[in-house]
Amino acid sequence: MLAGYCLLMILAQVRLLPLFLRLRFTPGFWAFTFSWTTVATTGLHWTSTGHPPGELVLSYLLLAAATALVGAIAVRTLVAMARHQFLPPATPPPASA
Repeated sequence: MLAGYCLLMILAQVRLLPLFLRLRFTPGFWAFTFSWTTVATTGLHWTSTGHPPGELVLSYLLLAAATALVGAIAVRTLVAMARHQFLPPATPPPASA
């Protein structure tokens, strides 16, 4: 049942990928790392207990995909921080009466 839910989540995220690529990068993109690393971890548990054909290759692919996603978001975060675009500008305090 969990594998089916992971597959549904993957399909929904892939379907929304064009929209995500058009968005401005914000700290909220880090939310993707938690769900995708959970999918990779679930896949690793499945391969280690079920021993499907190509178990080792599948394990390495899952690790590489999760690492690439987290690494890409980390690099994009560093670029945005260097450009002072990662956090929104501070709003001035309201004028007191």
